[in-house]
Amino acid sequence: MQAGNLIDIYKNETIATEAFKDFRLRRGIVCKKCGGTHHYWLAPKEQFQCKQCRFRTTLQSGTVLEGSKLPISYFFIAVYMILKKGNTFTIQDFQEETGHKYYEPLYDFIRKVRTYLNANDPNTVLIDLVELFNYHLVSRKFPERAVHD
Repeated sequence: MQAGNLIDIYKNETIATEAFKDFRLRRGIVCKKCGGTHHYWLAPKEQFQCKQCRFRTTLQSGTVLEGSKLPISYFFIAVYMILKKGNTFTIQDFQEETGHKYYEPLYDFIRKVRTYLNANDPNTVLIDLVELFNYHLVSRKFPERAVHD
């Protein structure tokens, strides 16, 4: 698969949202209210709900995306570009790739993503992301193969 095609897949907000939801579940969600670690997805509210106290947690809460108004797909695009380009990656590259109009929110966002990648093993993050995207691409092409909990 060519890099351009991969970026196009990452730009799909529906796939990105589903993949980020699965990414959160893989990493584990801890309830801010009771400390519980068992959650389920509450589809109508698009939030996780704690099985113990029923406290709801948004998809972005407690992550690098908390407080961001940027699309979730930007996270995947940023991780991909940072890992691919390394130190040659610039905000202008990201702005060009996403078509985002303003520089300032992207600067803060990229800084957060870089900090996140430095604190976590980038290879593990990348492997998780590739697995999630492959799973979601296959499940969209072949819905009968999708496994739902």
